[in-house]
Amino acid sequence: MCTQQGQPPTEEDLFYISWGYETVKNNIALCNDILKQIITLSSALLGVSIIYDHIVSNETLKIFVLLSFFISLIIALIGLLPYENNVSLDTPEEIKTHKRTALTHKRRYLWSSAMFIVIGFALIIAELLFKI
Repeated sequence: MCTQQGQPPTEEDLFYISWGYETVKNNIALCNDILKQIITLSSALLGVSIIYDHIVSNETLKIFVLLSFFISLIIALIGLLPYENNVSLDTPEEIKTHKRTALTHKRRYLWSSAMFIVIGFALIIAELLFKI
């Protein structure tokens, strides 16, 4: 017969385990907070790009920059909407699957929106480099 020997978890171990649970639990809220910040950023970039003519002087390029920031704004708005799916609240495995799917869903919108901001900045930087 084999007996297993071990030590009870330390206070530090319990702290990190608790912190890990909190991190997992807060991931969806964190994604929503970042999406809100992207909405603010995209709106500001879109507004400045529309009003200030000296950012992009080429009209065709300016349309692509504006579209990039506008698409980023729309994607972030859609990503911020609540994730809806039927889930049985008395089945832990279904809840876990639902939350993982919701997080994946929101992260896709977050990364897509951020990518369009990067594209907008890349277009602005490209025009600045070609002006030199």
